[in-house]
Amino acid sequence: MDELQRAQNALGKAIDRARGGEDRALADKVRDSGERLVRQLFGLLRMTRTHDLENEAFQKPLGDFRQSLGELIGLLGAVNLATVEGQVYINDIRIRFDARTDTAAMLGKELGKHRVGGLTFHQVPGKAAMRALVEGFAADPDPLHPLRTLQAAMDKAGAGAMELQGIFRYRVSGEEQVNRQVDARALSARAADFVDAAVDSLGAERMPNPLPMRRVVSDIVDAGFENPELWDERPDASPFGNHTLRISLVCMLIAEQLGLTGEAIQDLGVVALFHDVGYARREGAVAPTAKDPGHPGYAPPFERHGTSGAAILLRQRGFHSAKIVRALAVLDHHADFERPEGPPHLFARILRVAEDFDVLTARARGPALTPVEALRYIQAAAGKQYDPILVQALVNALGAYPPGTMLQLEDGRIVESIGLCRSPETWDRPLCRVRWSAELGEPEEEVRIDLAEASEARTRVRWSLGSRGKPMLR
Repeated sequence: MDELQRAQNALGKAIDRARGGEDRALADKVRDSGERLVRQLFGLLRMTRTHDLENEAFQKPLGDFRQSLGELIGLLGAVNLATVEGQVYINDIRIRFDARTDTAAMLGKELGKHRVGGLTFHQVPGKAAMRALVEGFAADPDPLHPLRTLQAAMDKAGAGAMELQGIFRYRVSGEEQVNRQVDARALSARAADFVDAAVDSLGAERMPNPLPMRRVVSDIVDAGFENPELWDERPDASPFGNHTLRISLVCMLIAEQLGLTGEAIQDLGVVALFHDVGYARREGAVAPTAKDPGHPGYAPPFERHGTSGAAILLRQRGFHSAKIVRALAVLDHHADFERPEGPPHLFARILRVAEDFDVLTARARGPALTPVEALRYIQAAAGKQYDPILVQALVNALGAYPPGTMLQLEDGRIVESIGLCRSPETWDRPLCRVRWSAELGEPEEEVRIDLAEASEARTRVRWSLGSRGKPMLR
């Protein structure tokens, strides 16, 4: 049985278990053990206000917490505890508490003092490591870098199997969008860093943790896809991180055009950030021995990275619909729309369009196409390689001149499109950045021109520049 077949069988078994009710029972166990774990953790943190950590009174609560954590790790593998807007989640499962108590919100406040929104346990920590955790939260937070300082103190105390996560935010269904001032450049750089960190973590055989990805996707949605800075290349980010972020943006843009719910758009954004994690898997790895230094292995080839990615995501134990959707999308994100077994999952079809558009415009092998040329290529394959509805949604969203398109105006200026399509009337009138003009040459500071607001004939597009700088007629 080859690797692809094993991955498909694993997916099938997970879905069968969900339909048969097995995982509902598992979720109930997680909720029961999770509620106990959260109460015990909160109790330990509150005890530091009245008892010294060396006090014998800590012995039993510490042991009880470690026992509850061991039960959850036995069920789930790794345990990801996240506090989100007054609620607590264990591996995407919401933990419910008595309505008369406010344990979830109070735990969130205790962690939040150190700018911590969640903890990941890869194994049951020893007593000394647990003491380091409790002692760290009992101490006054560092005024500049509270989370980083606390994690460093835990690592120094040998508690490295516990990871601290930042504060997470989910948008609740029906919630009105909050207009926030967002540093889009910093946000996109952080998103690219999250992708690289996730690949490193998964390459170290750790469990997938979608919560940091959800946080950054939520922030991107808040910033607004039309924000030009989100589409700029981050020179300090890795090519892989930049590539993955661009694909996530295009995927969510298509989903918005389709009218998908806010929850579905965020789910798709997370899927897109995970879509190439298969390259984190190491094939041919050999453990070192006394006589052999071993071999670290190598990333799977292109043909197997989808299968490897699905296998990695399936390491997250337990059933959750988002997990199955992620695995299916990653497994089939290079599959053709027209295939004997039928079209792939919707998220996989969206990924196929988004990734090929990015690869065509930024590929390392040979000359890249302009965004306009790439759209023409994809349109020509609609119905065979690509879902034609999704192709049309992409065209509608990007406009006649997608971000990155170089244009020459009637007055001779060379400009770069940096804006998305804002309306049918402005489909071919994007927001642009001036790259060259006869008066200024190459501007030292950024100069923008909105072709939708510039009514003079001299600002109309004369040429769309080809991929090698050669003008071509519109």
